[in-house]
Amino acid sequence: MAFQSIGQRLGFVSAGDEYRALERKVRRMELASKAKDAKIAEKDRRIAELKAKLAEMQK
Repeated sequence: MAFQSIGQRLGFVSAGDEYRALERKVRRMELASKAKDAKIAEKDRRIAELKAKLAEMQK
């Protein structure tokens, strides 16, 4: 049987339930932020590559 807090057993949201929900939300936001940072880094790397190729072609 899955974990049930006192609040869940009695039918209300306890402070612990709120805290755990907030922790989950923060983790999801951190993961989303890391994913966005990785995309930005990849785009920056690609732009740098293209600029280098363009500079090389202009020589």
